[in-house]
Amino acid sequence: MPADDGDRPAFAVRPELPRILIADGGTEPIRLPAGLHAGILLRDIDLAAAVRRATDGDGVKAIDLDSVRGMESDVAAADFLIETLDIRIVMTRRAHVAERVASRGGYGLLHAHAFDSTGLARAVEGAPTTPGIGTVVSPGAVLPHMRPSELEQLARPIVAYGLLTRTADALDCLELAECVVLREDVAHAVAATARDLTQPVRNLLTTVASEE
Repeated sequence: MPADDGDRPAFAVRPELPRILIADGGTEPIRLPAGLHAGILLRDIDLAAAVRRATDGDGVKAIDLDSVRGMESDVAAADFLIETLDIRIVMTRRAHVAERVASRGGYGLLHAHAFDSTGLARAVEGAPTTPGIGTVVSPGAVLPHMRPSELEQLARPIVAYGLLTRTADALDCLELAECVVLREDVAHAVAATARDLTQPVRNLLTTVASEE
């Protein structure tokens, strides 16, 4: 970690953002679909369970910081996630926390409520321009209905949030966003569909799976 933000060391290379994140509340084990470019999003979870999940070594981990019970959503929490849990993909509503994660070589993903244009405008206006800042669009199902000009204003990577429940909706969002958040059963359905497609959604499956 040669670079330094002046306070804490920063990673020189950002983590790979999975195309699919499976929501994990810490109650049941998550089974990642074979061959799918997927990871786990820790959300609506208590701190002890998040620590256990983060250290189990199963796939790339991301976290929705504001939804972790027993943890403040601040810079100190961001440093703890990066340094202790090795989680460098962090969703938050706080711009300065997202900027901290991004400045240390991670992805700081800012929530944007897309129920109306006002919510999107606020997200765009308040987003730092630091490389590594992205946008979490909620509900994700809105993405295919947004105007191109609205999409162009959002910092990338874009994550479609809101637990999409239909395979077709997930595939539609994957054409516009770098990542979608899904329930485990929907992720497995998307994996099965992608394997059957003549022209799979780009970068959805891993290289090994594509070659098979």
